[in-house]
Amino acid sequence: MHFMGSSRDQTLAEHSAPVRDASMFKRFAIIVAVALANLPGGIGQAVSADDSIFDLQEIRRVGRTVAAELADFDGDQRTDLMVVSLYGIPPREARTVFVYLQRPDGSLPDAPSHSIALPRWSAVYDLADVKDSPGEELILLRPEGVTILSLADSSGTRWDLNVGAPSTVAASEDERGFDPFRLVYTEFGEDPWILVPQIGVLTALTADGTVVARIETARRANYFVVPDSGPVAAESDLQLYFDVPKLAVGDVDGDGQVDIVASTRHEVRVFLRARDGSFSTVASYSLPLGFITPRDHIRGSGSVVTAARDIDADGRVDLMITHIAGGFSDATTTTYIYFNRDGDWNLAEPDDRFVSKGRLVSDLLIDLDLDNRLELVRIELKFSLLEIVELLLTKEIDPQVSVHHLQADGHFNPKPTAKKKISTGVSFDTFRPSGFNPPMGLDVNADGFMDLVTSADGKGIEIFLGGTEKYFRKRTAIQKLPSAGVINFADFNNDALPDFVLFDPQRFDTPVRIGINRGELPGSPGSMSTER
Repeated sequence: MHFMGSSRDQTLAEHSAPVRDASMFKRFAIIVAVALANLPGGIGQAVSADDSIFDLQEIRRVGRTVAAELADFDGDQRTDLMVVSLYGIPPREARTVFVYLQRPDGSLPDAPSHSIALPRWSAVYDLADVKDSPGEELILLRPEGVTILSLADSSGTRWDLNVGAPSTVAASEDERGFDPFRLVYTEFGEDPWILVPQIGVLTALTADGTVVARIETARRANYFVVPDSGPVAAESDLQLYFDVPKLAVGDVDGDGQVDIVASTRHEVRVFLRARDGSFSTVASYSLPLGFITPRDHIRGSGSVVTAARDIDADGRVDLMITHIAGGFSDATTTTYIYFNRDGDWNLAEPDDRFVSKGRLVSDLLIDLDLDNRLELVRIELKFSLLEIVELLLTKEIDPQVSVHHLQADGHFNPKPTAKKKISTGVSFDTFRPSGFNPPMGLDVNADGFMDLVTSADGKGIEIFLGGTEKYFRKRTAIQKLPSAGVINFADFNNDALPDFVLFDPQRFDTPVRIGINRGELPGSPGSMSTER
């Protein structure tokens, strides 16, 4: 349930699960996790009832906007806008990329500067400057490999990089959307690598198509075969849920090289980079996890989420494993922390353990206080018949957020340094949170501390400024506007302050909103306000 941080961490599987116990549990867990992230107002009092934090511009779009990003696409050092829109439904659906180039006066045109048809079977995308063409390119995962698409002008120059058999996990385009997914990695050296997930294989390419690594990853799939006769009727004869392994990169063995960690609910595979920079096809070693019980395995319930991060800033990757045992009625979540000891983790003896009975928990590792060590943020939702009834009556859920700091003895403090019970709305029309998923790691006022931005249940943008103490406890400001959908931040006008683009992929013919940071939040450069 990794749901905060960069939106490029989403998997292909979220929109393709068949209707069966395993997929329904996982999809509901993802929905709950995203809902938990939408922390509404009520943590403190706003400085003003409706502060003008951002200057707004609307781009009217026909059809359904499924992606919008701010980046320099033509290489003129000005940030532009990319919008991907869908028109109609299959088999008469059109998918188009519209580019709005920023003018010299800092404005965006009302009409697109140019448009390009999205290549067929484009499943997910990333943005990065990987070619000599001007600006950032759109990197598309497709069945045969990846396509790099220049958005600099209407010519739509493209480079198709095929990876050979087996097929990538991009069996087709997402029928209902178009999501960002991290494909480009800059940690491996001077040239960026494109990591292409395939069926049981991960191939690493340079931007010119050179294969620099090819490793074997675990395969996990569930099939639903529709009976020839019986009470079950389905649209297809065979339905498939394929789980793409979670990837992390970092130094595992402490040799200064960047390694690859690939994890599923059953195992963690570690690929150590050799001195010559190469990777072996087979894993250097594999760690069976053994968390899933036979009962959960058979019924497809439970969950195991592995996060590989350098928690204690010693230069080596540590592990956090969150295990949810049971289903909705009997869920118990246990969080395990394993610090890297001489290039390995002792799964038999966790350094820290947090147990939450009767609760679904999402765990995050975030550096809140800028000491280069990560804090453990736990978001817990109690699940009982009473909570389900309350959800149906109020259309709200009440998660509890707690923050645990890493102590001098190398363990997370079992007593949270911050703890807050909150409420957030859920839309019964889409069974999604009422507003956008809050981005983490965002410094809205450019004061060097991470802040929290939430959606006020789809009715505005709330700012909770961070700091060295009492972070996020007081709401600093709120600006009212429709805020359902997806929000992406980038510096639009090169003033070192983050701006945003906001769109709603669940609705037709809704505008794309661009918000330019006014720099008037307390702590912003040039701001006269000091109240936090």
